[in-house]
Amino acid sequence: MIEVNQIKKLSEIYENYDCFFVDLWGVIHNGVHLFENVVDTLTSLKKKEKKIFFLTNAPRRSQVIKHQLSEFGLSEHLYEEVISSGEITWQKMKEKSDLNCFLIGPPRDFHLIEGLNLNVVTEKKNVDIIINTGPWGDNDKLDNYKPLLNELVKYNPLMICSNPDKTVVRGENFMICAGLLAEYYQKIGGKVEYYGKPFDEIYDFTFSKIKNKDSKVLVVGDSLDNDIKGANLQNLDSVLITSGIHRKVNNDNNVDKEELNDLIKKKKIYPNYFMRYFTF
Repeated sequence: MIEVNQIKKLSEIYENYDCFFVDLWGVIHNGVHLFENVVDTLTSLKKKEKKIFFLTNAPRRSQVIKHQLSEFGLSEHLYEEVISSGEITWQKMKEKSDLNCFLIGPPRDFHLIEGLNLNVVTEKKNVDIIINTGPWGDNDKLDNYKPLLNELVKYNPLMICSNPDKTVVRGENFMICAGLLAEYYQKIGGKVEYYGKPFDEIYDFTFSKIKNKDSKVLVVGDSLDNDIKGANLQNLDSVLITSGIHRKVNNDNNVDKEELNDLIKKKKIYPNYFMRYFTF
């Protein structure tokens, strides 16, 4: 088994890297506010002339997320770009035209089809593609969507999943995400295209933004299945933040290394390092 090293702060390893691919939900914020030390950490990296790219599976366009970060108190000068699964979805859908589209997701995500040549429909038998950005309600469960998905799959539309995450922590509460609906849709025979981590397109898009192609990259994220798996597939070093999705491996004062190692071994997804919080 690959050894995973615990670090307390990024200052222990930052000198080995030029660029940082940093997740948002679970690392920078919880959907409600920034975590403690985030601004100071990003400021320290910026002073060391490191490049910060936020890679997020949020099903929203990059500019919308930048605005949200600004409202949280995070200045644009602290990072290079926000690259979202929603942005990748929009760019890919721009290549398609005159398709009947069924939307699954809350109204705040509907900007994702603005400027696209798609016809929004509600009649299930007329659907060519399903744009899935997540549940309609924050407290919804997968069971709420099974009848709808069971009906839609009869007509064989392609589902576009703009957020491969299955769950996310908003505030202190776990919520289901688009990835869970997509997983069920596949299980009942539906076809799904995923955009976001851990799939290639979001990394290819990000690498195209890096001027120095020899830059050494470190991935920072709280999800083994998306952030760390994506890093593994791209042959990039990574740090798992244990205070997010996998917070059960934490105890009062530290990380339960045995429980974390069991989780890593079970999933066969390997970070190079782990730390409790994103701090410098």
